[in-house]
Amino acid sequence: MTRTLSLNGRRVDTDATTLAELLAAQGYDPAGAHACAVNRQFVPRATWASRPLADGDQVDVVAPVTGG
Repeated sequence: MTRTLSLNGRRVDTDATTLAELLAAQGYDPAGAHACAVNRQFVPRATWASRPLADGDQVDVVAPVTGG
């Protein structure tokens, strides 16, 4: 079943059923330095593979910014 989600403010149609599947489908490195939230709630990395996605979810992926 295809879901329509918001990923960092961009509409995405996906067959991914979990956060981990969505990240892989969108080309994110699973070992990369980034954090995720679904519907403004932080999702610990250890639960990405079990965090289900639903139609209309808002997913945010953020990476740390370095510099001064």
